[in-house]
Amino acid sequence: MQTNTAMAGLLARIDVSGLGADDVPAPFRDVVRRGWTTSPGGARLLAALVDTTHGTYVDAVQEEYSVNGRGMSDEGLPASGPERERALLRRCLAYARLALLGAHERFGDARVKGYVSLSTGGFYEDTVTAYVTFCAEHPGLPRYLGPIEGYEEEAVAELVLDDFEA
Repeated sequence: MQTNTAMAGLLARIDVSGLGADDVPAPFRDVVRRGWTTSPGGARLLAALVDTTHGTYVDAVQEEYSVNGRGMSDEGLPASGPERERALLRRCLAYARLALLGAHERFGDARVKGYVSLSTGGFYEDTVTAYVTFCAEHPGLPRYLGPIEGYEEEAVAELVLDDFEA
């Protein structure tokens, strides 16, 4: 797992062991259950999300992050505080794990990577929000993110399936 300093700090203080489907909100589990597909442009997409985003894309990477990216549900979580941060991180990582398992089953390789970010914002600048997206490596195209350690405004991780315990 590649992380920036902020994400490394979160992972050092939050227990993310034993991630499972129960950590993933039901709508996100449903997305993973619908599986993966490939667009005519070569983008690897979560099938359930294909019809939710419309546009013209310059390349497969832009199509992937536009279609596959979603803010993580905070339903049932406190408005702020350590429990919100812990639950959002676990939800994001568990969702990424399920989706990466599905991508590996569908495509037979590890080109799809998961990207998780947590940042603060909101009216009082103390509300933690989280975002997850999936992009593959495409020869000849730039990666979704540059060097992870360069991101200073949010906690960021780049994940591959091997980052998760079996």
